[in-house]
Amino acid sequence: MKKFTSIVAAVALLGGMAYAKEVKIGVVLPLTGNIAAFGQTSKAGLDIAAAENNKLSNGDTVKLVVVDDRGDKVEASTAVKRLLDKDKVSVILGEVASSNSMAMAPVAEKAKTPMITHASTNPRVTKGKKYVTRACFIDPFQGAVMAKYALNQGLKTAVVVTDAKQDYSVGLSKAFKKAYTAGGGKILKTILINSGDKDFNAQVAALKEAKPAIVAFTGYYPEAALMLKQARDMGVKTPFIGADGTGFPQLVKIAGKAAEGFMYTDHFNEAAASSPEAKAYIAAYHKKYKKPADSMGALAADAYGMIMQAMNNCIKAGKASDDKECINSNLRNTKGYKGITGVITIDKNGNAVKSAVINEVKDGKFAYKTTVNP
Repeated sequence: MKKFTSIVAAVALLGGMAYAKEVKIGVVLPLTGNIAAFGQTSKAGLDIAAAENNKLSNGDTVKLVVVDDRGDKVEASTAVKRLLDKDKVSVILGEVASSNSMAMAPVAEKAKTPMITHASTNPRVTKGKKYVTRACFIDPFQGAVMAKYALNQGLKTAVVVTDAKQDYSVGLSKAFKKAYTAGGGKILKTILINSGDKDFNAQVAALKEAKPAIVAFTGYYPEAALMLKQARDMGVKTPFIGADGTGFPQLVKIAGKAAEGFMYTDHFNEAAASSPEAKAYIAAYHKKYKKPADSMGALAADAYGMIMQAMNNCIKAGKASDDKECINSNLRNTKGYKGITGVITIDKNGNAVKSAVINEVKDGKFAYKTTVNP
């Protein structure tokens, strides 16, 4: 009996290590396609985070199962079904574009599987959802930041450029207009574009005729870069302000000198990062990729960190690390999480309450201008 008791005690001391298992996180990203830069930089950040921390407190190992949806709504939805049915993942991380996350969310909801998007800012992504959380701020806040900054610079008339194909852009435009007009600004014109467009001469001509003090561009970087270049070629000197969908090196690569002075709201800038968590991430990112850390990768790393914290909290509460209901509850009740992009608190709607930064293209690089708090 004494020998048997000793064996039981030994196993108890090992705890979960004796029965450690692999817990899977399904990741859906646009690794190819029109907005591939979003997915590629997100994965770069995830790889850093996973390399630093993929072991849970009970010895379980966390594995990322990554699927490329090519930035397509249908493929994003299909990817979630595959990850749930075939790969048996416990959590879904993704997508970048709000339209794609909105296609994924109903699948996660039906399966009662927690989903966290690191970068989809449209409020509808989480609206009415119980199992969808986000690690980024939402468009009403981002749009208000854009509007407030423009008005503070004395720029009281605006033309808004909206990508009619993107829910992100439509929602952001609405938020900007609301805050801008409430602050005394005047919207002169709304110009519609579509993702994938290459020729913006007609839109630029309309913009030039309107003579705004500022142009609020609410789409993504491929179209922003081309419109900027064509606008400057046509003699338009009006300042442009965009949002988090435009702040990528490809903007400068495509637009060249035309990108100088372009301003945009974002989630992160190395120059504004001061926490130990942010500094450690930046150092690891520089070491591996030999270039500055970007916001999309940092957001993805934060979402991953929030999942790890949620799983460890479940273990602490005596539940399994892959208990979906427990993970979801912990994600939705995140308070004061010290992330790379700042301190994150999740509100009752599953949205992150956090700060935003404003950057500007200066000498071909993204220069930090200021931080705006909620």
